[in-house]
Amino acid sequence: MIGFREEASESWDDLILGGLKIIQPRRGYRFSIDAVLLAHFPDLDQVRQAIDLGTGTGVIPLLLSHRKPALKITGVEIQPDMVERARQSVKYNRLEERIVIQCQDIKAIPGHMPGSQADLVICNPPFWKAGEGKLNQNREEAIARHEIEVKLADITAAAAHLLKEEGRLAMIHRAERLEEIRKECGKWGLRITRLRMVKSFAADKAKLVLVESCRREEDCLYHEDPPLIIYQAPGIYSQEVESIYNHRIK
Repeated sequence: MIGFREEASESWDDLILGGLKIIQPRRGYRFSIDAVLLAHFPDLDQVRQAIDLGTGTGVIPLLLSHRKPALKITGVEIQPDMVERARQSVKYNRLEERIVIQCQDIKAIPGHMPGSQADLVICNPPFWKAGEGKLNQNREEAIARHEIEVKLADITAAAAHLLKEEGRLAMIHRAERLEEIRKECGKWGLRITRLRMVKSFAADKAKLVLVESCRREEDCLYHEDPPLIIYQAPGIYSQEVESIYNHRIK
C-alpha cells in the first residue's frame, strides 16, 4: 500500500462499510463485533461532536464517520502504537478533517481536556476487572480487555467532564456489571435512560448490554429496547446485524 505503513506484523482490513479500511496488528488487540454494535447504538441526529474513550485502532470513529458524514470525532487512546495505527487509518480514509486521535490517559482527561464539549461520549471499555478472567500475555490486548490502565469509574468521571449538559454517554459492557454501571454513572449525575441486552442467539442469556445515560432527567425518558440478537444460526448473522453491513448513506 503505497504511502502507508504496512509491516509484517500488521494488516489492512476492510470494514465492509463505505469502503473504509483499518490497520490492525496481526497479533494483539483487533476489534470485534462489540465495536460495530456500539457504533450503531446511539442516535446521532443531534450529535455534532463525539469523543471515543479508549479508541484503540480507531474503529468506532471510522464507523461513526460512515453513519454521519458531518460528525466531528475525537478518539482518545493511551497506547502509543494504537494511536499511530488509528492515525494511519484516519489518514488512509482521508478523514483528517473530521477525526482527531489524541494520545491521552483517560484518568487525566478532567485536568487536560476542556469540559462540556461533547454531545456524545462513547466507550467500549475493558470488560474485566483486574484479577478477573485470563490475562492475555500480549500487553496491548491485556490493557484493552482488563482494567489495568483504566477502570469503569475513570470512564464515567471523564465522560461527565466532557459531556455538554444535554450530552449522552453510550457504552457496551458485560450485562452482569449493569448495576455497577448504574452506580458509577449516578455518582456524576448520569442516569441510565436506554438499555439493550445483547445475545449471541435468541435462546441465550444476554452476556452483553448496550447502555445510554444522560444528565438532564427532564429530557431523558427511560426505554429498554428489544434484545439485539447477533446470530440467527452458527456463523450466520441475524437480519439486524446484516442490515448494519448493508447500510448505505442516503
